[in-house]
Amino acid sequence: MAFRRHAVAGTLSAFSMCGIAHAQSSVTLYGIADTAVQYISNVGGHSLVQEGNTHAPDIFGLKGVEDLGGGLRTIFDLQGEYLLNNGQSLVPGTLFNRKAYVGLQSDTFGTLTLGRQPSFMYDVLANYQTPLLLGNILSLHQGNLDEVANFFQFANAVKYVSPTFAGFSTGVEFAFGNVPGNFSEGRNYSFFVQYKNGPLSLAAAYANENNRFLELSSFVGLPSLFGTPLRASEGVVADKLVNWGVGATYQFTHVLLHAAFTQSRITLATGQGNANTVDAGANWTVRPDDIIAVGGWVENLDGGNWKTITISNSYLFSKRTSVYQQVTYQHASGANSVASLAGAGLASGRSTTGVSLGIQHFF
Repeated sequence: MAFRRHAVAGTLSAFSMCGIAHAQSSVTLYGIADTAVQYISNVGGHSLVQEGNTHAPDIFGLKGVEDLGGGLRTIFDLQGEYLLNNGQSLVPGTLFNRKAYVGLQSDTFGTLTLGRQPSFMYDVLANYQTPLLLGNILSLHQGNLDEVANFFQFANAVKYVSPTFAGFSTGVEFAFGNVPGNFSEGRNYSFFVQYKNGPLSLAAAYANENNRFLELSSFVGLPSLFGTPLRASEGVVADKLVNWGVGATYQFTHVLLHAAFTQSRITLATGQGNANTVDAGANWTVRPDDIIAVGGWVENLDGGNWKTITISNSYLFSKRTSVYQQVTYQHASGANSVASLAGAGLASGRSTTGVSLGIQHFF
C-alpha cells in the first residue's frame, strides 16, 4: 500500500507540474496539405498524368515556446514531410525529417538552437528564388544542389542567428559528424548575412558539406556526373559540396521583383565542377486574393544547360486556402543532358512541360 500511495502521489505531482508548464507555455500543431492533378508531357518518352503536391511540400509539425522572463524563451520545432496522395512519410523511418530542434531565444542576444536543421542556403537564400516565391516544386533547380528545397538537413547541428540591428542580421551553423577518430567526416557548416530596409532585401549565404549524398538520379538530367554514372535508383556521395549565393528582392506597391545567383561546387572521386544558376522573376498581386507570378532560371553543370520558365496563378479563398494553376517549361541543351522536372523524372529528349491544377490549405 505504501508503494501505491507513493506512486499515486508521484503521478499527481507529475500532472501538477504539467499543468504549471502548460500555463506558462504554448504548443502549436501546424502544417500544409497540398495536392494537384499534374500533366507532364515527356517522362521517358511518354506523357504522364498524376496526382502530387506542386505548390508546396505536405508537412506537419509541432512547435512550442515557453516564456522564461526577461525577454528569454525556450523554443522547439519538430517538422516532418508526408505524401498526401498516399499518406506515407516522405522519408521512411524518419518522423521529423525536415527539422527537429530545441533552443533558447533572446530579444537581446539572438537565437541558439540544437538538433536537425537546414542550412542557411534554404533558411535564407531560398526566399529570393523562383521555386519558393512562386511555390512550384516542378521548377526546382537541377539536382536541388543549392538547397532551394529542404531536401537535406544538418544532423547534430548547433545554430545561432543574431537579432536584427539597423536592418542587418547574421548567423552561423555547425554540424558535428559524430565519427570517432575523424572529425571532418560528415561535418557541415553554414553562415549568412542579410539586410532588410523597407522594400529592399539583400542576402548572401554559404554552406560547406562533407560526404554529402546527392539524390541526382531523379532530379538532374544527366546520365553521368564528372565520369560517375547516375543510375536510375541511386544517387552519389560527394566528397564535398560547397554552396554559396546572393539574392535580392524589391517590393513595389503591387509587384515583387526577385533575383539570385548560386554556385554549387561538387567534388567527387572522379572529378569536380560547378553548377551555376541565375534565377529571376516577378510576383504581381492583381488583387488581395489573386496573385500572378512568372519566374525562370538558367543552370550549367558538366556539359548540360537547362532553361526553365514557370507561370503561376494563385487565388486565395481565405488566408489558409487557395487554388492554383501552374505551367512549367524546360529546355535542355549540351551533349550530356536531357530535360528533367523535379519530381517528374527524366525526359527522353530536350524539352518537357508540366501543367498543374491544385489546392493548398494551411493549418
